[in-house]
Amino acid sequence: MGFLSPWFLAGLAAVGLPIWIHLLKRHKTDPRPFPSLMFFERREHSSVKHRRLEYLLLFALRVAMLVLLALLFANPFIRRAATASEGKKLLLIAIDRSFSMRAGDHLARAKDQAMSVLSSLRPDEQAQVVGLGAQVQALTQPTADPGELRAAVQSIQPGDSRASFGELARYVRTLAESTHLSLKVHLLSDLQKSALPPGFADLRLNPGTELVFHQVGQAAPNWTVENVVAPRRVFDPKRVRIQATIGGFGAPAAKRSVTLALNGKVMQTKPVDVAAGGRAQVEFLGLDAPYGFSRGEVRIDSADILPADDRFPFAIERIDPRKVLFLDDGRRPRALLYFRAALESSGDSAFQLEALRPEQALNLGLSNYAFIVLSDVGSLPSGLEDALRRYVASGRAVLIALGPGSAAMPKVPVTGESIEAARYAGREAERFLTVSEIDIGHPALRNVERFAGVKFYQAIHVTPAKSHVLARLNDQTPLVLEQQIGEGKALVFASTFDNVSNDLPLHASWVPFVAQAAAYLGGGGAEQPVNLAVDSYVELRTGDNKSAAAEVLDPDGKRLLSLEEAVSAKNFAVRREGFFEMKTASGRHSLIAAHADRRESDLTVIPQETLDLWQATGKGDQTGAGASTSQDQSEKKPWGLWPILLLLLLAIGILESVVANRYLRPPAEKQEGAKKEAA
Repeated sequence: MGFLSPWFLAGLAAVGLPIWIHLLKRHKTDPRPFPSLMFFERREHSSVKHRRLEYLLLFALRVAMLVLLALLFANPFIRRAATASEGKKLLLIAIDRSFSMRAGDHLARAKDQAMSVLSSLRPDEQAQVVGLGAQVQALTQPTADPGELRAAVQSIQPGDSRASFGELARYVRTLAESTHLSLKVHLLSDLQKSALPPGFADLRLNPGTELVFHQVGQAAPNWTVENVVAPRRVFDPKRVRIQATIGGFGAPAAKRSVTLALNGKVMQTKPVDVAAGGRAQVEFLGLDAPYGFSRGEVRIDSADILPADDRFPFAIERIDPRKVLFLDDGRRPRALLYFRAALESSGDSAFQLEALRPEQALNLGLSNYAFIVLSDVGSLPSGLEDALRRYVASGRAVLIALGPGSAAMPKVPVTGESIEAARYAGREAERFLTVSEIDIGHPALRNVERFAGVKFYQAIHVTPAKSHVLARLNDQTPLVLEQQIGEGKALVFASTFDNVSNDLPLHASWVPFVAQAAAYLGGGGAEQPVNLAVDSYVELRTGDNKSAAAEVLDPDGKRLLSLEEAVSAKNFAVRREGFFEMKTASGRHSLIAAHADRRESDLTVIPQETLDLWQATGKGDQTGAGASTSQDQSEKKPWGLWPILLLLLLAIGILESVVANRYLRPPAEKQEGAKKEAA
């Protein structure tokens, strides 16, 4: 037994109130007039008053009321085992509809066996039908209607998701706790080993849950296009390189024919030798893709029971190199030189740099540039900063370098963050500063080797009020900051791009920093991959702007978003294979290719000993006394005693009123005398 609010037990001190009433506040008789005391003998009386409790039954009732009231507020409880209803069971039919169930006639056989299970359902029994994929989809509520259950089984179609037995076990536990019924679960599946969760504890079932396996199909050799690596954008068709990995799961050595197709047209075909149970890679050089978005595919000749994984879709976009505007006041020509060299170092450069003075950019159409670089420009001409803020808020990005020209300014251009002062490394202390903290997981700072060996002689200290600090110097000066403005981003580098304030352009981390930052900012933020696995999420908007609508078309050309979702949803889940056309809230168009998780291609079955252990978790016979004890404790739930206490308090209150009326009512003769006096 326990108390949820034990401090209310202090109210038991109020038990002294009835004692005070019954012991100290006894009823005093009224004095009566008497003519003379002269004939009374004088005697001495003790001054000590001997008191004793009267009306013991009334006293006990009042004490009991106070005790019950204190206990009621303390809210006592006891732990009771949560037992399921005796003699009642809920039949749960879980049909695997994952991608691997497309193999042969596995899904048809699973549905036939489900019909057989339903045929043995008694009229007083309830059942529920669910479909199993990455999530559990309840197709019916618990019902005894056989027609509804059979219709739900027939409606199940194969999906492209990966099966998750851990998700099924979680659903079964939740269902058992909500219905308080014993469950008998029929799992109709190919029992794929890859559907197991990382930890066996995720498969745990509640005691009283019976698990019955209905295996459809056996492990079979399977070849698949396991992965395709292709660029998301093509600038020079002759320099395109596409790599495909062909895998054989439980398959003997074989030679497969690999075909590269684009927009339904075969571009190249190559043979490849796949070792027994191994992998092989094939490479395609050059891709004559038209301008715009193209639907690509790598496929092999089908020779197994799962032809659905013999093709791998990918999306690609052919565009010209995008323009980058570099604004510089001409005081630091080396910054432009170093930045251009790093940007054009890639063999297939995606950007073309255009350098201008700030005053020359007043009448430019900024929307024609992928991103804009502000290289220590100091003060901007009137109207240009507002134009830059509108440019960023629409979904674009700027890269801002700060130097001596910015030190005299009160705020950072575009972001508006306060500039405190310039930090110098002098001879009286350290001669240079180094990077001590860096977020290497950020897309703009990957492969920069933590700026190892880079010396910073000057940095502009910026107070990050709205910005997120990505890197700091060893004196805690923020070096790289990022701020989101509308749908776009601003990246601030608190030093210059030449070799005066630092020697970064002379180190190997300079080129990766420029290349990664350009790729990050050129896409208007962290560009998500366009080739995704099913059940991945795609970002539709980065800010809270609800004035712009997003749009998604599925492979059939149907809109996936409602009107409300189009202006409010931040992402959407890809639930099937194929190509999705998408327009984000910032107005960017993209083509996304979704493929099934290739772990579904491994048709290896779960070992029998693992299945036996999974079934045993529902019988409550976990090995070890500690496991049994913890299981018993987890199944015991607190049960409040307040209804019983409340009823007792009500009964004692009524009884106290009756007893008090009996004891404290004046005697009948006194009542008669009072009536005569009143008359």
